[in-house]
Order: sequence, then structure tokens, then C-alpha cells
Amino acid sequence: MKKLAPTIALIICSIWITSCSNAQTDTAKETSTTAPTKTESLQTTSTTTQTKTEATKKQSSNSQANTDQNPTSATAQPKIGTVKEMVNGDLKCYITLIDDQGTEHNLGATFEVCEKPETFLNKKVSLVYRIESVSDCQSAEPCGKTKKESLITKMEIQK
Repeated sequence: MKKLAPTIALIICSIWITSCSNAQTDTAKETSTTAPTKTESLQTTSTTTQTKTEATKKQSSNSQANTDQNPTSATAQPKIGTVKEMVNGDLKCYITLIDDQGTEHNLGATFEVCEKPETFLNKKVSLVYRIESVSDCQSAEPCGKTKKESLITKMEIQK
């Protein structure tokens, strides 16, 4: 009897783990014509709650992505300002600009704009933007993914 109890416990635990891992699959395949037991209806409610939670998270992340895109739209980007810093990065050139109201902007530019940073540093410039394709890779190796961004393509010193 002492040797039989751990074996039975192991079998029960194995069945329980298997049934839990298949619970979502079973509720998705609910084609049974019999009335659901209490356990089945609880699993269905749980899955429905998870689906609603996931949908809410997707909606909030989509609205957050829309909010993030608005400040970088072409209309929100300054047309004139003073260049404080120009740094070439891996994916694009990064420019720190102070506009006429004193607001600091961190902007992206094509590499051609940043070829001679000493020309523009601490000078008031006018900017021209254009939508460009930028690599969307998170590593140094090329991945073939690109995204479209509004980048500074031309800078002229104001007189």
C-alpha cells in the first residue's frame, strides 16, 4: 500500500497537468452537444475573460502607438531652430534642436545632413523634412526590416 500511494498520486498529477494544458484547446473546440459541466462552463468563462483582457490591452497599445506617432508628425516638427548637437547613429543622424520658443527637440536626419556638423552647430537653421525608409533592426546585422519616418533631408543656415 505504501508503494502504491505515490504511484497513484503521480498518475493523478499527470492527468491533472495534461487536462490543464489542454483546457484552452478543449474550450476552443467545444462541439459537444451535451450540456457543459460546472468545470467546462468555468473554463469557458475564464477564456472569455482572457480574450476580453487581451482585446483591451491591444486597444490601449494601439492608442498609445497613435499617441506616440503624433508628436513626430511633420506638422509638430519645428521648421526653424538652433542646432545644439549632431550625432551620427547606427540607423540615422540624431540632431538636438532648440526652437524659437526654447523647446528642445530630438530629431532624426539623413546621414548626408550630418556630414559636416561643425557647419551647423550653434547656428539658427531652417529644416526641410521628407518621409524616408529607415532600418528597423535591433542589431548590427542587416535584417531587411524598414520603417518610414519623417527625417530632416536639408538644413540651411538662416541669416
